[in-house]
Amino acid sequence: MRTATDCLVLKIEEYDISTEKLDMSMFVLFDQRERVYVLRGMRRYKSAPFSFTCKHKRDVAFFIQSTMCQHNQFSYILYNYDDLPMTSKDIDFQSLYDDEDDANEISAYDNKLYDVKESLKYLGMLKTVFNYW
Repeated sequence: MRTATDCLVLKIEEYDISTEKLDMSMFVLFDQRERVYVLRGMRRYKSAPFSFTCKHKRDVAFFIQSTMCQHNQFSYILYNYDDLPMTSKDIDFQSLYDDEDDANEISAYDNKLYDVKESLKYLGMLKTVFNYW
């Protein structure tokens, strides 16, 4: 399987404010070939992972807003992945999770509240800052 060039991947983590435990993790990237946002996530690391695509960043932001409690704390981590498969259908949650590396972390912001405008900025950046696979 061939791999792609560098790709920005946003990881969003939701922490329950009452227990301070991780409640959900979601990776978001933009597939330039298919022109879709790719969402890979899992609730509490013990449930079944989910895998979706969206054409528009507003749909991704609404999905995040609908699946994560806005009163909880969020972490936004921006990674550079340099060895993703060429086709996004071959990218799953577990491989993104297993390949996380602090050396590829570009930025991280912890203890944030969910903000739709901030999410839309991140999602817009994923779409416009890229290399063709």
